[in-house]
Amino acid sequence: MMKKAIKKLLAALLAVAMLCAMAVPAFAADGATGTGATTGTGSIKIVNTVNGNTYKIYRILDLEYHADTKAYRYTANDTWKSFVETQAEYLVVDTKTNAVTWSANKNNAADIQAFANAAGSYAKAQPIKADYTETADGQSDTGAATDNTTSITFNNLPLGWYLVVSDLNNGAICSIDTTDTTAEIKEKNSKPTIEKHVWENGATLAGYSNDASIGDNVKFVINVAVLDGTPKNYVVHDKMSAGLTFNEDSVNVSCYRPTEENPYTPIKLTKDTDYQLITTGLSDKCTFEVQLSDNFLKPGDMIMVEYYATVNENAVIGGEGNDNDTYLKYGNDSKTEHSTTKTYVWEMGVHKYTNLGTGKEDTALADAEFKLYKGADANKKYASFSTANTVDGTSVYKLTGWVADAGAATAVVTPASGNIKLEGLDAGTYYLEETKAPVGYNKLTDPITVVIDRGTLPTKAGESVSYTVKYGNTTAADHIVRVENKAGVELPSTGGMGTTLFYVIGGGLMVAAIVLLVTKKRMENK
Repeated sequence: MMKKAIKKLLAALLAVAMLCAMAVPAFAADGATGTGATTGTGSIKIVNTVNGNTYKIYRILDLEYHADTKAYRYTANDTWKSFVETQAEYLVVDTKTNAVTWSANKNNAADIQAFANAAGSYAKAQPIKADYTETADGQSDTGAATDNTTSITFNNLPLGWYLVVSDLNNGAICSIDTTDTTAEIKEKNSKPTIEKHVWENGATLAGYSNDASIGDNVKFVINVAVLDGTPKNYVVHDKMSAGLTFNEDSVNVSCYRPTEENPYTPIKLTKDTDYQLITTGLSDKCTFEVQLSDNFLKPGDMIMVEYYATVNENAVIGGEGNDNDTYLKYGNDSKTEHSTTKTYVWEMGVHKYTNLGTGKEDTALADAEFKLYKGADANKKYASFSTANTVDGTSVYKLTGWVADAGAATAVVTPASGNIKLEGLDAGTYYLEETKAPVGYNKLTDPITVVIDRGTLPTKAGESVSYTVKYGNTTAADHIVRVENKAGVELPSTGGMGTTLFYVIGGGLMVAAIVLLVTKKRMENK
């Protein structure tokens, strides 16, 4: 299970080719320009290339060779002199002959790679134009290179020290000289990966999509699989759509680095030490970046970035969804594919009407008031909405939150069209309660149970989702709940039978009372 949970990518670094020994006698100052001084050519072959990746080579040091004395020296290429002069940790420059040799105490692969990384960064920062560039696609971009899809050979190169850079990393250093005129570099062509997931309520695993109400806090998780080799410049870029608000304080970064002693427990990264969280001054319009420290990362790490975002009033309603996109930038400006999630938000409509009789058309009713709630008993919560906007005669209300007190809930009111729309809802069961009927009509005695029922959420890009609104025995594909009001019981008109009967009965009672009173008086007189 652990192997499945934690992906390990092979290194995407260029393997460091063997350096020719440089600690050899240099030419005398005048020997380099003698009649015997000569130069030659060689080639650099890169095997196991990645289709679509671009490979560049830069000549940092020139090789001057004297055929008579068999002596040679390396000197800084004019373009790279400033860089060479700053690399005293790795290079020794003879001030008299300008000969450059490699430092004797920097002879391991890590030192050579560190120098290559510095050179690659310098080339990018200046920037320096590559001597030769080739994209691995089976077609030679220039006559200087042979492109066979899985390998590229740069031919007829002046002898010297070269920096080789790919899209995957700052590169490697190799040399071609009179003894070894061909250098071969093998690229390990795997890349780091990044995946983003979002949590759906009640789900046991995060996935590609979820749905939520406006105001809900949604949890996202980003997994970064670190490649083997030397991970450099890992930066997670995250861009949310306008309907999601990033909660900066919710960010948690951890690392799964399994060992025999600790195979499962993640390591919590320390902000501003192991990573930097950047939210301002971002030129790529991202919402935030997580810059991972080179000093922390190790080959095979699985980095997990967890955070929350709040669905806000700008959320897109319906099947288009609200995107949350991420990608990883690493090495020498290399990028992974993007990974995106979708958060869906729904709506329901209400149409208030009456029907005055058989064969007559429905009549829309204005001034009916409703409140929407969910849950029951202690979990009962009422919806609060924004002030209505009128769109094509429909009063559109947008959810702003949920309250426990019915008195604090928003009463939504039907306009002349009888149509209202309630936006910003999650899938689930709701109750539509009529709190006031139009004048002359009876208020509903019971709330209407409404179910926003969506299909299966998409599991990958390209899949769609739809939803319906169900109430009673009706499934509304247009998402509208139709609510009929009946007219109230009318009082009898003046002069009608009811009034006449009242008069007759009332008059009879008065006569009976008078008779009773007279009889009582007579009895008293006796």
